Amino acid sequence: MTVTSPRGPREFKAKPPNSWGQKAERHSAILDLVNRGSVHTQHEIAAALARKGMRATQATISRDIQELGLVRSGGGYRTSAGLMSELVLSVEVVEPIAVIKTPPGTANLVARRIDEAALPGIAGTVAGDDTIIAVLRKPGAGRALRYLLANGG
Repeated sequence: MTVTSPRGPREFKAKPPNSWGQKAERHSAILDLVNRGSVHTQHEIAAALARKGMRATQATISRDIQELGLVRSGGGYRTSAGLMSELVLSVEVVEPIAVIKTPPGTANLVARRIDEAALPGIAGTVAGDDTIIAVLRKPGAGRALRYLLANGG
């Protein structure tokens, strides 16, 4: 395509479209790899995608990991939902509050998962290093919270 600008005519080459379908297909492939527990690094993800005919840069894979909410653990990349049962050490409900204990440095990850679940009975969370306070809107909300944390969703 030729465009006339103040500097004169300029030739522009159209980039190949990175359509939503390609992104969704790549996300699906990454989740499949993660659910099989077969990837530990972004390089392994890129290589596995390439074997499936999908080329992706490290920057794209890094964005995909963030968008998918993946977390890197000792066992490789995992979904945050898949880690919940491992990260929650205890849940004590004293309505209208629940106190959730996690290993050091993981409370924000668990609190984010609670917030993203948007349980109707949970008003919100506050996370420290290894402790989360969840404010319960109504009696019985602790049961749904315990279920979420035990089953990841």
